[in-house]
Amino acid sequence: MPPLPRLALRYTAWLVGLRVIFGLLVQGVGLPNSMATAVILAAIPLTDVGMQAVKRASHVLGLKDWALIWGMCLGIFAGLQIILPAIFIAPMRAVLADPAGLQQTALVLGATGAMMALFLWIGTRSARGPGRSGN
Repeated sequence: MPPLPRLALRYTAWLVGLRVIFGLLVQGVGLPNSMATAVILAAIPLTDVGMQAVKRASHVLGLKDWALIWGMCLGIFAGLQIILPAIFIAPMRAVLADPAGLQQTALVLGATGAMMALFLWIGTRSARGPGRSGN
């Protein structure tokens, strides 16, 4: 199993970096800021995480290993994009207290989880690792 703290730090750096860059583009250039964009920005870094996991693994990773990596990244996303804002920002708490807002948040979290799984799979297919030819 590759070192999870290193993968977590890598995902967090990508997530924060992409959100900051995109936030600047939204403010400076006027790009639209939608939920779909947030889902994609959260999922794209898993391509790199998947490649790094394969490259750093000492053995071929099984489904349990991939589920652990996926869950760790989804937890980081939920912590940074949902839990921390709910702690510090009153309007976010109000959104989560409303059933419609909670449903939308759950929908975005589900879509993000599905996209994360897809991009993690793409990353694993793009990397060379133990017992893999890379083709």
